[in-house]
Amino acid sequence: MDKAKAEEQVIIFLLKGEKFGLNIKNLISISEPGELKEERGEGVYRGRLSVRSKEAPVVNLNMLLQLGEGNFSDNVKILVLGNPNKMIGLIVDAVLEVISFSPKAIRPLPKMIMDSSITYFTGVGRVNGEAVLFLNESEIISASYAGKA
Repeated sequence: MDKAKAEEQVIIFLLKGEKFGLNIKNLISISEPGELKEERGEGVYRGRLSVRSKEAPVVNLNMLLQLGEGNFSDNVKILVLGNPNKMIGLIVDAVLEVISFSPKAIRPLPKMIMDSSITYFTGVGRVNGEAVLFLNESEIISASYAGKA
């Protein structure tokens, strides 16, 4: 198997100054926060976003991962994941880049930091010499919908 086929496209973004990664196979779009119809309520839910003539609920990923409110600067973006029938928007502090990365280079998280939120992560890898936490997009989507309900 050649190297290109063994790699996947991942988006690298920031939350609270830390780098996170997410496979882009279910990325529908990257939107600006100005497009958000805010409906602040309890918990992680922040409002709705119109994407391809459909409404997608939007959650604050910082809050979902229990990192706090987030850094609402000019760099904030909304990553829309899912499929045309079930979409979710994730507010992130900044999008850095899309890269090719081998899933084989992702290592499990150390057992000493395991807790109930561990299902949100697939593991940790190194990108340009820096640690990146890789997220489990299906768990994030499921948790986001559960939090909204």
